[in-house]
Amino acid sequence: MADVPWRLIVDENSYADFSVSVSPAIERAVVEGVSPPTVYLNIFGSDSVTIGINEDPEQALDLAYCRETGVIFRRRPNGGGPVYAGAGSAFLIYFLPTTHPHVPETTTEAFPKILTAFAETLSRRYGFAAEYRPLNDVQVEGRKLIPTSLKIENGVMNFRILINVKPIDTGHAGKIMPMAPEKVKDKVLKDMTSRFTCLEREAGREISAADLEEMSRDAVAHAFGVTDLVTGAVTDLERAYADEFRKHYESDDWLFAKSEGTRFGSLIKAGDTVGRGRAKAVGGLIWATLVLRDGVVLHAIVNGDWHPRPLDSVAWLEESLIGAAAAPADIRDSVETFLANDDVEFAGVTADDLCAALDIALTGQGPVDL
Repeated sequence: MADVPWRLIVDENSYADFSVSVSPAIERAVVEGVSPPTVYLNIFGSDSVTIGINEDPEQALDLAYCRETGVIFRRRPNGGGPVYAGAGSAFLIYFLPTTHPHVPETTTEAFPKILTAFAETLSRRYGFAAEYRPLNDVQVEGRKLIPTSLKIENGVMNFRILINVKPIDTGHAGKIMPMAPEKVKDKVLKDMTSRFTCLEREAGREISAADLEEMSRDAVAHAFGVTDLVTGAVTDLERAYADEFRKHYESDDWLFAKSEGTRFGSLIKAGDTVGRGRAKAVGGLIWATLVLRDGVVLHAIVNGDWHPRPLDSVAWLEESLIGAAAAPADIRDSVETFLANDDVEFAGVTADDLCAALDIALTGQGPVDL
């Protein structure tokens, strides 16, 4: 695989649509081996927002405001948190087999390796002091410039780098994505206007599509040592895959799959109680919901914007909590047993972090809404 030429595609799609159609289609084709390792630079033609696969839009977004203002929102099949992307900004995505000697196989390795290289590329090209901020951002003097998300499954790394090229309306974005206070407790800059920046602002000049392509080639060379990217295009098979994914990921069944209304359904009854808790880990924000009946956990929802590997492992955690006694020690035992699984990686999220949110949910029980 190290000898297979890598493909570079430069394209234009909206951020939300690309995330639920073209992106999973390219990943599938690379996993199947019908497409080569691919670097995809997608420039956005309109504004939109997505949330991560382990998030509830009713928690992460102001849905009434989104609908009132016509903002397109989707739940993407990748980790991370809510991301708002404006027209003129861009996605740089690596769809790379982990069999390549310079492609990381774990989250813990991938974020620092790739984002340090990306920050150094920006600093060298544009003359400002970009730096990697754990776990998954690139910042300039505390201002977030590059949010990212990551999925490593089926032998392929899907690393998504959102490049905020153009200034965005932070007031508008802040209403779309209300910021939980826990999310910014460790940040020097607390409000969205001061916390975010863009490439044109830091570079002090307009950034063209050609410039983004040159920068992307530089970043790939710096991170992976690959300098001979071959210009390519989306294939007919990949477009067919994209149509399949779009149909699935635009449905309400998918969008609200991690919402209480969907998950609880007819499961709960009078006499059950529900509690909700939130806690901030290095890896991201954790939302925990516990439904109790007769002193044990009847149902659990664990949402959040961190980057679990594999993505399904959050569901395994939820299942492991069902039947646990409604006591902090028993909840912790379930969490620690789960995290001891060698097949699970919750980078930047510890048992203490999860238990902090779960303990709040445990002690904050109240009657369920029927």
